[in-house]
Amino acid sequence: MKKDKSFWIAFWWWAARWLAHIWVLRYLEENSLKAKDVSGTSIWAIIASLYAFWKTSQEMRDICASINYLKLIDFDLKKWLIAWNKIKVFLKDIFWSTKIEDLDMPLHIISTNINTWEKKIFDSGSIVDAIRSSISIPWIIMPNKIKHEDLVDWWINNNLPIEVSKQDKVLAISVLRDISRPIETKINFLWFEIKQNIFGLGYQILQKSIDIMMEQNENNSVKSREWIVFLHPIMPWIDYYEFHKYDEIIEIWYKSAMENNLCKKLSD
Repeated sequence: MKKDKSFWIAFWWWAARWLAHIWVLRYLEENSLKAKDVSGTSIWAIIASLYAFWKTSQEMRDICASINYLKLIDFDLKKWLIAWNKIKVFLKDIFWSTKIEDLDMPLHIISTNINTWEKKIFDSGSIVDAIRSSISIPWIIMPNKIKHEDLVDWWINNNLPIEVSKQDKVLAISVLRDISRPIETKINFLWFEIKQNIFGLGYQILQKSIDIMMEQNENNSVKSREWIVFLHPIMPWIDYYEFHKYDEIIEIWYKSAMENNLCKKLSD
């Protein structure tokens, strides 16, 4: 009897670490494995959409390498910190006016309606609108308004969107940082070691608080499925904004895919 090799990929974000999934996809390509469905939330929705749009891992890497993130930022201090209207122009250059239902692969992009705090699943309609809705970090990036809904990032409720999967097998890829990392009270400045200021300490505490919340969400998601391949390699500390380390990030995940023998696990 032929084994069922169909599986679902669930992507989740972590700022600069969104690049990690690209080399997991490269590993799948090299082993002739292709997901039947894909879901993503936050900035990972871009990778999920590129995957469903039949972009190769190399094409994804080239797109990421060409992005000038600072040029995509447009401020609107009257309402939110960042309006991010420019990101829609960038996304339209990639996806044009393609609708999710036009794709050969089912795509599910998740966001949150901040008026009701309910989950919004995009499985039809404009890819660009779906991505823009899912990458709006609450209180920083302006929500994407569609009709009567104000939509933001789904990670505040669930950063690993496994629950929308309709496949029995799920490949879930986590980029959560090591929450056991201690708060650094001192920093190196030139040849001296000085005490961390209140802003630096506050930033680290905020990071750790978000990490703990997301780990709890992630654990609940993983427990919700019987058959799941969960990939979460240990990697160096990489901060939110270190997008320039894309090759370092994706290479770590590629090696992790090889070491975990994803090909065999997904074929069993």
